[in-house]
Amino acid sequence: MAKEIVKFQAHLQRGGLGLEEMKRLLVAYAECGDEFEVKRKAFEENLLGKTSKWIVKDMLYAFRRRFLSNSGLPPAELVGTLLKLPIPEVAKNQLLFPYFIVTDPLAERCYRDLVLSRVNTQNPQLTTKEVREYLEALSLNHPELAKWSEKLKERWSRGFLTMLRRFNLMERNPKTNLKRLWLLPEPFALFWLWFWEQGGSFWSAAEHPLWELLQVDERRMEELLVEGQLKGWWSYQRSGPIVDFQPRFQTLREWLENALD
Repeated sequence: MAKEIVKFQAHLQRGGLGLEEMKRLLVAYAECGDEFEVKRKAFEENLLGKTSKWIVKDMLYAFRRRFLSNSGLPPAELVGTLLKLPIPEVAKNQLLFPYFIVTDPLAERCYRDLVLSRVNTQNPQLTTKEVREYLEALSLNHPELAKWSEKLKERWSRGFLTMLRRFNLMERNPKTNLKRLWLLPEPFALFWLWFWEQGGSFWSAAEHPLWELLQVDERRMEELLVEGQLKGWWSYQRSGPIVDFQPRFQTLREWLENALD
């Protein structure tokens, strides 16, 4: 079977980043569990605090694409439930970051090739010009990018760096230094327990491709597993290839309702 060719789109330019607005929509979704009710709140109750209905429409589009699509990540209701709990704001941002990447093929491609490829090197940096040049290189095999105007390429490149800065993966403007992602226990636990539920084994969770995007190497994973055990979230012992892992809660929802109060 031929590999499906991914078509890149300028998703970052429709609805923008809207990180705080995404949080509001997720919390509202967790409370009512209904997409149409969230939409009603956004338009009739000005949930997002916007004066333009076009902006609200674009943000709802971005929300639906990021959090209501079949991404393989925990569903929006569970994400919104965690956002309501007293966890660090950095942890909340880390929780949302994968949804911005895995639902946007162009953002994921640039993140892998321009960020992950250099973040562990000495003094890693990334400029708008480098992103722009990479878009030009990609356009050789992606005619949809070749149709982009110069203005759109420039805006998308700047938007990509803005996303990195918003998720604390790059120093503040005008600096161009990249920063490593140091995943916190709460988002790790949500993803880990979801993958455990879906796959039914330690290794199905441990080998999930998401950890590469979250910059969780084997050492950091071990640290987070030990930390989760100390918090009483699960029992964990490992001796070489022999692993004993058991969640202390029967479901991820039960963990959300009881472990973080």
